[in-house]
Amino acid sequence: MTLRHWQRIAWIYHIAFAAAVTWPMQALVNTPDPFVLGLPRQMAWAAFWVLGSLFVLWRLDAARARSDDA
Repeated sequence: MTLRHWQRIAWIYHIAFAAAVTWPMQALVNTPDPFVLGLPRQMAWAAFWVLGSLFVLWRLDAARARSDDA
């Protein structure tokens, strides 16, 4: 994928991330049980979004490096 595609994906993902970890969406997972990988569901929800962000930014950086080389 090109740099422009990854930039769009990054913007869309991070807007969804911001919506998912704030009140309207966070309330959907606001229960202490069951645990997910040893974390309460609400904390696991935020952790998975952060890990997804790490992946998206890693791919964006790789696409940017490829476009700089070309």
